[in-house]
Amino acid sequence: MKRTGRKQEWSIALFCAGLIFLFPPILSIYNVSDVIFGLPVAYVVLYGIWGLLIVAIALGVRRKIRFDRSGHTGLSMKKPQDDF
Repeated sequence: MKRTGRKQEWSIALFCAGLIFLFPPILSIYNVSDVIFGLPVAYVVLYGIWGLLIVAIALGVRRKIRFDRSGHTGLSMKKPQDDF
């Protein structure tokens, strides 16, 4: 699937954000002996960033459904007919 416009920009931005925030020198900042809910801070930050990236990807790939005045979505359930 070819992405165009904002979806392409969103994909590139999320990829760059993932590289930056999951880069080992950045994650080493959180490598301290403190705990949050009984878990090391580094794990909470790592899985928190990972989860946020997944949510952002899900928001970026969703489709917008447009309704016309009659209430139809414009999406058809008909199968294309063969021209043979």
